[in-house]
Amino acid sequence: MRLLPRRPAAQTAIVAIDEASIDRLGSWPWPRARLAEIVDRAADAGARGVVFDILLVDPRDDDDRLAAALRRIPTVAVAVLADDGKWRFPAPSLRGAARLGHGNFEFDSDGILRRFSSTKQSGERALAALAFEAAWLVRVASVPVGRTVAPAFRTRPRDIPQVSAAELLAGGRGEVLRGRIVFVGLTAVALGDRVLTPVSTDAEAGVTVQAASAESVMRGEEIREMPPIVAGLIAAILVLVPRRWAPIVFLLVAGGFLLIAPPFVTLLAVIGTREVINVARSLRHTRSELTEHRVQEAESKRVLAHELKTPLASMRGLTQLLGDFDLTDAERKRVTSLLESEAGKLQSMVTGLLDLERLPLRDFHASTAVIDLGKLVAERVEFLRASTDRPLIMQSTPNVSVRADAVLVERVVDNLVGNALKYAEGPVTVAVRGNALEVSDQGPGLDAADRERVFQRFFRGSSAAGTNGLGLGLSLVAEVAKWHGGTASAEGAPGGGTLFRVTFGAT
Repeated sequence: MRLLPRRPAAQTAIVAIDEASIDRLGSWPWPRARLAEIVDRAADAGARGVVFDILLVDPRDDDDRLAAALRRIPTVAVAVLADDGKWRFPAPSLRGAARLGHGNFEFDSDGILRRFSSTKQSGERALAALAFEAAWLVRVASVPVGRTVAPAFRTRPRDIPQVSAAELLAGGRGEVLRGRIVFVGLTAVALGDRVLTPVSTDAEAGVTVQAASAESVMRGEEIREMPPIVAGLIAAILVLVPRRWAPIVFLLVAGGFLLIAPPFVTLLAVIGTREVINVARSLRHTRSELTEHRVQEAESKRVLAHELKTPLASMRGLTQLLGDFDLTDAERKRVTSLLESEAGKLQSMVTGLLDLERLPLRDFHASTAVIDLGKLVAERVEFLRASTDRPLIMQSTPNVSVRADAVLVERVVDNLVGNALKYAEGPVTVAVRGNALEVSDQGPGLDAADRERVFQRFFRGSSAAGTNGLGLGLSLVAEVAKWHGGTASAEGAPGGGTLFRVTFGAT
């Protein structure tokens, strides 16, 4: 691993709480407001996201200030699965401001860190590793469940660019953080954990190892088991050589396999194993798709269970209130109204999920007809104008024919326009260009990471804070687009805001 060519850090940087920062700003722990200022400075410098590798379990008075800073930028906060089998989470007021990732390392018997677990689970709560959550901020990808990952460390922990916290707070070196995932952590020897890796000459700060692991995950650089066919060929070669030369031949063949891989594969093809390789690749691809599907299914179930807990708990409390207390008529009406509202949320959630599950099972050709997309959308926009005083601008290319289910297209229009009216101010523009439906607003817009995830079930972007919603509307939009042979995407709108685009397949 040490002989592999090094690669510079391309995606990560570190704000280090080092000895100089402690000397200049005071002993640890620092006030949460100062940590919030570090996050603000990283966001102002143009960081792509923040990974907060400091476990803040105890609540503090200025947690709200830190939580507000964490909500400014896509953030991952560390949690740890302790030796007693229980999770150690950030303080409650911080927990909802960031995604959580586990920071546990897996040490070998010699005390060297060579691997970590892709996920950790205790009870009903499972968390992905901090490196995978950091990679998620760059590119949405499935997380392998319960698998041991051995990063190649082509980027050494000590090679991750670092900015001292004191220097950043003084207004210096913010340009180092621009466009990168910024890890905030302890590097002072007396404070943070120290870790040895296969490429270390001295103990490294834990946060630098986390950042280097994230670089490996983002580039897919992982030490993997040798494929059985290669192991078998090496064994066959060792059988054919004299015994005294076997160790040398083994080192040359095994150590140089990465260098000879292209001609080696060509040789296999010449001797008739191309079909075997193709089948193996197809099986690996199928296995990858099945794994991703299982991960998505497990995540949907986990999120659904979480989302159901809140209204169910509220309904239980309200029911007890009705049964155990002598309420006035006004109080009883108020509690009954709240109970009805929570039941409505549950009904909406179940209905939305059923719509998502049933759609792929419908017969496309039996359920669709050729329609004029521009005309249908224009009629729906005219209907929606009656329910709002906001300007709804309609633009359309004439005679756009697509094969679609008219009712589903109307639901797409309703969801996209409804979101634009809910989360943004000013006019909303609806356009039909070719076989694409576009809805744009002039609101705060979506972060780049949110644009990729906003079509997932139950996901709600940072701009949705403080508004009602279940996070299922855009999931339905994406499923409808996919069912029609098209796509759904989100991007920045000219002049600010967000532009949602839904395409439909050919007639």
